[in-house]
Amino acid sequence: MILNIVKLTLFFIKIINQTFCDVDLTNIKHADVQILQREFPKIMNVSLKEHPYYMKSNNGVMVCPVPYSHVVDYAEVPYEGIEIIDRRLEDVVYNCVAEKKYSLAYIIILNAIESIGVTYIYQFCEFAIEMNKLGADISFYLDQFSENLSELVIIFNKEWISLEPYECILNVYKKHEHKYKNYEFNNVDDEYMSDLLSCKNLMTDKVYFLTEPAEILMNNMTIDNLIMTQTHNDTIIKDALPSHIPAFKNITGYKYQTLCTGCRKLSHSGNIVVIYIFLPCGHGWSCRYCSVVMKQCPVCHQPITGTQDIHIKTPALIVEKDFTSLPPRCFLDGREARCISCRNQIKYVDPPSKHVMIPCGDGWYCSKCIDNNSCTLCDVPIKDSLRVKLQDNE
Repeated sequence: MILNIVKLTLFFIKIINQTFCDVDLTNIKHADVQILQREFPKIMNVSLKEHPYYMKSNNGVMVCPVPYSHVVDYAEVPYEGIEIIDRRLEDVVYNCVAEKKYSLAYIIILNAIESIGVTYIYQFCEFAIEMNKLGADISFYLDQFSENLSELVIIFNKEWISLEPYECILNVYKKHEHKYKNYEFNNVDDEYMSDLLSCKNLMTDKVYFLTEPAEILMNNMTIDNLIMTQTHNDTIIKDALPSHIPAFKNITGYKYQTLCTGCRKLSHSGNIVVIYIFLPCGHGWSCRYCSVVMKQCPVCHQPITGTQDIHIKTPALIVEKDFTSLPPRCFLDGREARCISCRNQIKYVDPPSKHVMIPCGDGWYCSKCIDNNSCTLCDVPIKDSLRVKLQDNE
């Protein structure tokens, strides 16, 4: 059902041929906007509405918030002089580009993507609540929802849009699956409905920035009308999302991103396959060039006896460990790092240290799970482990 479909989708992420795209959030270019337009051609035809979250005043200046889950130097971009309300997204972006407001064009596209995805999840929560009130089974519609959700997760992850709504609703179904066979939630369950309402509350500020899907109240609808509404929403999201999109994007320009400890360059600080850590001290990261030429660690000045290349996965909270996890949006970000064994955020483990296994280099492992006999990801027998000490740019 919902968990199995999402887990299978995440498994296939790893084997998709990747097309890397580099974006510097401090210097959005016209080319970056064009890439988004090419990747999301269907959503460019939607119209935007007046919205208290996505269009607001800050000290008398009208601004749009940035949607990134990571911290950047600016939390919003001004849109003075650009008409947004009741205009097609394509026309709004065209006007932004004509005035060389590339960051604004880029942010508005991402906000539209975020809102249509969040609205879809929000409305499904409402649909599930109302169906449960009526004692109606939603297992078929949950299947349809999970197919669309798995596509949204890839997009949100790639663009650094928060995965909190996704993890919330998967937590609900993980929590309640033991009560019902095959997710047939056809018994009135106040706790289940309350948990879905909590997910809705996470998303309330970001829904209905687009004219479709329309804002409707499902309360007191008949079962037939609820089903008709949910089927319509499934169609809208399928029509809006691309049929294929690369799963990775190399993004720089966020605060606290990590520099190569040798050359101090940022060019490898985002979603990359391999970085290098100095042995035996565990400091890093290092780019490929510095991993070869450095003779002593630039942080602690110990002689370098070798390097360990590391391969990091940062799993989503709910994905079970025998399935491949999402590629982290930036695996150097300690705030998001989860242990691939126990799935907990490493910053909440005592002590909160990040480790990798040797010789495979897989991680992150928290300080409580590093004593495993074999690697969770590759099952290679463990010869040793390494505590990694990343240095940020502060």
